Amino acid sequence: MKHEKPSWSYQLEDGRNACLIFTTKEDGDLSTDQDPFHLARRQRSIVDEKWTYLKQVHGAEVIQIESPGQHQGRTGDALFTCNSEIPISIQTADCAPVALVSPLGSLSVVHAGWKGLVLGVIDKAVNAMSRIGKRPTVAVLGPCIYPSSYEFGEKDIKVVSDIFGDGIRSETEEGNLALNLPKTVEIALDRNGISELVNLGECTSDSTKFWSYRLRKDHNRQATVGWIESRKDYVEKSY
Repeated sequence: MKHEKPSWSYQLEDGRNACLIFTTKEDGDLSTDQDPFHLARRQRSIVDEKWTYLKQVHGAEVIQIESPGQHQGRTGDALFTCNSEIPISIQTADCAPVALVSPLGSLSVVHAGWKGLVLGVIDKAVNAMSRIGKRPTVAVLGPCIYPSSYEFGEKDIKVVSDIFGDGIRSETEEGNLALNLPKTVEIALDRNGISELVNLGECTSDSTKFWSYRLRKDHNRQATVGWIESRKDYVEKSY
């Protein structure tokens, strides 16, 4: 399966590699409400296989994917797979793209906005992987909005702080109340026993690299696409 150079990869215990690409503006618009032919062509220029993507609703449904393109367009906000050569993807403009990796052979990508975090999307992704004996121990946080640019009202931030604590409160560059989304993700991961976090440290406020709905009302989207790279002598199993 041909693909661009991964942004990050991790060798699993069975010798396969979990790979991730976090796209930027250079890769083009990966929003899923565009013409399907143009979307598929752009996706395949990045990873040359049929992608699975979801109709994201800021919820907490987690879907297992066992073949390329399976459940494409289904409603949900997290996917995971144990099989090789299956691109699974989420689309973001400010929400946090989070990948979960089990060294025992599973990979998940999670669309983690504040509403999904409150609903437990990370908890449910961890539980789904754990139910098949592949609990994640490593996480990667991709480009998302940072508190300096994420002004929040007291009513909404109280919903988040009631669950994750006041440590998620922050300030914008102007000194207004803000949500620290990366910190919220970190707390959710820590509560699930995931302490190995790779944070790329990139904010979608950077207009030269990323689209942002919150700051610029952009309708285009970045994608996070993950897959498990096969090993020639690896035999796929069913879970």
